[in-house]
Amino acid sequence: MKSIIILILISAFYIPLKAQDTTYSQKLAGDHIIGVWQTQDQKAQITISKQDSLYFGKLSNATLNIDKSIHINLPISLLGIYILRDLKFNGDNRWDGMIFDPKSQNTYKCYLRMNADGTMKVRGYKGISLFGKSQYWKRVK
Repeated sequence: MKSIIILILISAFYIPLKAQDTTYSQKLAGDHIIGVWQTQDQKAQITISKQDSLYFGKLSNATLNIDKSIHINLPISLLGIYILRDLKFNGDNRWDGMIFDPKSQNTYKCYLRMNADGTMKVRGYKGISLFGKSQYWKRVK
């Protein structure tokens, strides 16, 4: 009888501590996207930071008018704007939020997912993710 009471007391303290440890490790896993990322076309760098429990990505560097055939002229005023907004870590190596496209001046839903090779998949879409476009960004060392 005494051993059952001791076992119940140990369980009562161990389970809440283990739950707190899992929550803490999920917070750390969510912070894995914080840093500077190079876009797939090598024309911009996005700095991802955390504010409260949400993540935001700011256009921190851009190469303007690099390819004359595409004629992408990003005005200097776009530097510093938030390209990624309200990203929330859902605990499954995925962040969901919104992405702003400076070319079209439209905002879309998006998700980010870390790949095993260290790149990050960024998918913007309207409605459902089946109808969207993906890019793979690399972390700047």
